[in-house]
Amino acid sequence: MYTVKKYLFLLLFLPFYTINLNAQDKDTSLDVKNGNQVSKKDINPLRIGGKVGVPSFFTISAEYVTPLLDNRVAFAIDYFPLRINLLGIESKFKNFEIGSNIYLNNKGKGLYGGLSYYTFNAEVSNIEEVAFDDDSFGTGETSIKFNTFNLKIGAKLGSAFYFRIELGYGLGNLPETVVVTSTEGDSRTTLEIDEVISFLGNGVPIFNFGIGYSFL
Repeated sequence: MYTVKKYLFLLLFLPFYTINLNAQDKDTSLDVKNGNQVSKKDINPLRIGGKVGVPSFFTISAEYVTPLLDNRVAFAIDYFPLRINLLGIESKFKNFEIGSNIYLNNKGKGLYGGLSYYTFNAEVSNIEEVAFDDDSFGTGETSIKFNTFNLKIGAKLGSAFYFRIELGYGLGNLPETVVVTSTEGDSRTTLEIDEVISFLGNGVPIFNFGIGYSFL
């Protein structure tokens, strides 16, 4: 009779024990170097913030630190929508970046290396007094598009509120010329890319500074 009661007790208690054990596994991970437990609250895996710099001017950024490699691998997404009208010239930018950051610290902060895929898309219209190749003058429009694979090194400083700085270089098939077409006919002119955006050539240097908030 005692054995039956013991088994019944185990069957009733086991689900609650399993739930509690899983919760502990999700909240903590082992720090192999120090033998300490790293709390999920110390990691704050979801980060939302913004960056300013080159080549994207401003981006909205999100990052999530996964349990991979003892909380060192993070997935990151940056998005940059902007539409401005400056001196009558209308410009639209839409850029997107997705990649991964690998931290040296198992709390998902400090120094890291990054690899990402980046797309840049800019459209400029209402450019006045353009000298076209057929010796005509008028209003023109143009667009610049390119994709790069980016290699970066960076540092995230702070826990809940944080600062971030990144340096790197983007490699890809970058445009060598910019074609300005007339909005009033078939006229066009071609400009060398170094006359318009000098840092484009064999690659794109990357430098940005960001701030944000970590939670979860």
